[in-house]
Amino acid sequence: MKVIRFAAAAAAFLLPATAMAHPGAHPNDLAYDIAHIFTEPDHLLAMAMALGWGAMVVAVGIWFKPWRASSWR
Repeated sequence: MKVIRFAAAAAAFLLPATAMAHPGAHPNDLAYDIAHIFTEPDHLLAMAMALGWGAMVVAVGIWFKPWRASSWR
C-alpha cells in the first residue's frame, strides 16, 4: 500500500506538465479570457458542477429551515 501511495505522489510531483490545463501561449486579452471561459468544455463542466452543488446546498438549507427556526426559540 505504501508503494502505491509513494508511486502516485512521485508521479504527481515529477510530472508537473500534466497539471497544466491549457499549455502554450495565449493572448493577454480580456475578451479572449471571457470567451475562453464560456466556450471550453472543461470550464462549462466546472460551472455546471458548481451550479449543481450550490443548488443542493440551497435546497438543503430550505429543507431544514423550519426545523432550525423552531429550535432557536
